[in-house]
Amino acid sequence: MKNSFKSIIFAVLLGSLTTIANSANANDRYSAANEVILVRGAEVNFADFMSKKAKKVVNSDNWNNFTEVVTLYNVSPSKFLTVSTDKKQAFNESVEQILISLDKKSGSNAKAWKAKVERTAAVINALWNYQVKSEEVEIEQVEAPVLIEALGL
Repeated sequence: MKNSFKSIIFAVLLGSLTTIANSANANDRYSAANEVILVRGAEVNFADFMSKKAKKVVNSDNWNNFTEVVTLYNVSPSKFLTVSTDKKQAFNESVEQILISLDKKSGSNAKAWKAKVERTAAVINALWNYQVKSEEVEIEQVEAPVLIEALGL
């Protein structure tokens, strides 16, 4: 009886340890595979991945430009929309360098992160372009004579 009880406890503990190990590994894959863009939390996982796989990029000004804009995008949309033209150019140049670095890395995580960086840059640039276009459009006030007549004004 004691032997079978010990065997059951051993099996439960072994199963628990295996589950915990698989969960930790799955969390690493989850961060690379399931987020569409680098939103809150995902940028931290991306920074961790890059610090392990691309130390030269992380230690560059390009990395600082990239993370600053992505952090602004996630934390402070009002500040994000007021970024200078120079900062926008620096961000796009840093995206190119990061993509080149990720192209050189092998593995599914590198490919997943590359896709996220591309999508994040596309979303950020689309927002910047929309803002510029909306500022350029002047709203013209037009009186509608038919409507004024119908209302008896």
